[in-house]
Parts: sequence; structure tokens; C-alpha cells
Amino acid sequence: MHPCIAFLRGINRGQRRVKRDRPAAGFAALAFTGVATFIAGGNVIFSGPSSDGRRLARQFEPSLA
Repeated sequence: MHPCIAFLRGINRGQRRVKRDRPAAGFAALAFTGVATFIAGGNVIFSGPSSDGRRLARQFEPSLA
């Protein structure tokens, strides 16, 4: 597993508010390990099976919609 950070920029803008536990739960449901959120901006620290950022993004993007 590779240590990774997802910077979910703009997740809390305007009327949309996403609590910190929602992205963390989504990443954990996808079998990423060591999932933790960092500040309310939506940054997620986790370990993934690949260090390819684009590949990882394709895995977790649908869970954020």
C-alpha cells in the first residue's frame, strides 16, 4: 500500500457542506486503509494499492458525487 493524500478542493463551497466523516467513509468503503481527514477543507489521507494519482482518482471520484 502506498501513502496518499487527496486534496478535495472546493468541496465546501456555497450552499454545499460536506461533513468530514462523509469523504472518510467513502474512501474506507473502497477498501483504502488508514483513512483520515485533515481539516474541514476535505483533504483525505489514506493508503492505496497504487501510487498513480489518476487511477486512484477514478476509483474514488464517483463516491463523492
